[in-house]
Amino acid sequence: MRIVLAFDKFKGTFSARQVCELVAEGIRNRNPKIEIIQRPMADGGEGSAALLAASLGMESLRVEVSDLLGRTTEANVYWQNARRLAVLESAEILGNAKSLATEEGLLNSNTWGFGRLLQKAFPLRPQEVWLCIGGTLTADAGWGFASAFGLSAYDDLGNRLKPCIENMHKIKTFQQEDLPEYMKKCRITALCDVNAPAKGAGVSLASFLKQKGASDNNIPYVEKQIFHFWNSLKNYCPTIPRLEDAFTGAGGGICISLSAVFPNLKIEMGSKKIAKAIALAPSFSGSDLIVCGEGSLDDLTLYGKVVSTVSDLAIQNHHKLIGIFGKVTKNKQELKSKLGLSEIITLIEEGHTGLTANELMKNSKIKLYHIGQDLADKITKKGGH
Repeated sequence: MRIVLAFDKFKGTFSARQVCELVAEGIRNRNPKIEIIQRPMADGGEGSAALLAASLGMESLRVEVSDLLGRTTEANVYWQNARRLAVLESAEILGNAKSLATEEGLLNSNTWGFGRLLQKAFPLRPQEVWLCIGGTLTADAGWGFASAFGLSAYDDLGNRLKPCIENMHKIKTFQQEDLPEYMKKCRITALCDVNAPAKGAGVSLASFLKQKGASDNNIPYVEKQIFHFWNSLKNYCPTIPRLEDAFTGAGGGICISLSAVFPNLKIEMGSKKIAKAIALAPSFSGSDLIVCGEGSLDDLTLYGKVVSTVSDLAIQNHHKLIGIFGKVTKNKQELKSKLGLSEIITLIEEGHTGLTANELMKNSKIKLYHIGQDLADKITKKGGH
C-alpha cells in the first residue's frame, strides 16, 4: 500500500514540507505498513527556490540586496556547480511582508532588488538560471528589475525616472545598455506561479492587485499606468509579449520587462517545471492514492497552481486524487469536477473564522494529523488488511 503526498504550502501557517509531515504522522500512527512518498510542491511563489534547492542538492549563497522599498536585506542564490545552474526567488525579496501591502507601498515600490539578486549571481558564470516568479507585493511590470540591467526610462525633459507605478505615465523614451556576452548566452527561465495574463477577462494581473495593497477604487488607475508603461516599452522593444499573453500577469508583470532585457527568456508554468524537477509523476507508480492541497481552493487554482498540475498528472496516470485545503470558495463542486478530485477536505469550517491565528494553526495541525489517520483507514480497508 502506498500514498503519495504532494502538497503546496498553506500560506501563513505551514510550509509544503510541514503539511506533508503532519499528514504522514497520522498515516504512520494508524498503519505503519503503508509506504508514504512525500513530494512537497511549489508553484514559483514563496518557498519554491528552497524546495528546488533541497531536491536538486544545491548550495545556498547569502548575498546582500535591497527589498521592494530599497531597504537593505539578504537573499539566497541557490547554486549547483556541476550543472552551472542558479535558482532565485522573487518572493524572498518582494514579498513576505504583509505590513508593506499598502496602496502607497504598491505605487512606489519596484522590483530592482530582484534584478540586483540576479546580477550578483552572474559572477558565478551560470549557464542556466531559473527565476521563481510569484508571491510579490509589486506591480511595476518588471521595470525595476530591468533597470538593474541598464533599461532606463526618461520623461519629456530627459530626466531619468525612478521605476514605480506612479511614474509610468511620465515615460517618453527608453535607453538600454548593452549586456555582456556571458549574460546574453545564459539560458534564463521564468517559473511563474500563475499563467494569468496582465489584461483580459477572468483572472488577470488586476485579480492580484488588492492583495498587493490596491483599493478597489484605485485598481483601474494601476491598470492604466501599466498599459501606458507597456505601450511605451512596446514602441521601444516590439518583441515584448502582449498584455493578453499568458504569464504576463505573474509577479506583478515582471516578465514584461524581463523579455525586453533578455529576448531569449523562456517562460514556463512553475508548478510543472518543479513537478518534473522533483520527479513527481514517476512517484505515482504503484500508488493507491494521491493527496494534494494548498491553503485555498479557488478560481486561481485552475491557472497553473500546484493542485492543477498534480491533478493533470494523476488523471493522465488514472490515479485517485484527494484534495485537502485550508478553505474553499463557493463553487466547490465545480472546482472539484474540473480538477478530478474524488473528495475535498477542508480544515477551516464556516463559523470558525473568528479564531485567533494561533488557535487556527493548532486546530489545523490536529486536523491534518487526523486526516492522515482517516486516509490510512481508507486504503487499508481497500487493500483488505
